Amino acid sequence: MPEGQKRPVRRMTRGGFRFQLFMWAFVTLNPIWQLASRPDEPWTGFYVLMVAMLVVSAAAFAYLLYVRHRDGHFWDEEEARRADWDRRGRQL
Repeated sequence: MPEGQKRPVRRMTRGGFRFQLFMWAFVTLNPIWQLASRPDEPWTGFYVLMVAMLVVSAAAFAYLLYVRHRDGHFWDEEEARRADWDRRGRQL
């Protein structure tokens, strides 16, 4: 995309991406730990819930990878504008 082009839809910021990545990692690791710590118990509703959480977490991670691919160049442009602003401010 050309530099400075506006997006028609709202974009995720890099900070929002990092926060969601951290939270989804926690939500993903919890059911993995729960399932690994109880390997010999019979399957109950708890296990079904944990597997459902894993599926939702996998979908969320796939979405975050899509967002990272789609919005990465906007984040780079924003960082370049901030660096340019800082550089010009120091020249004054």
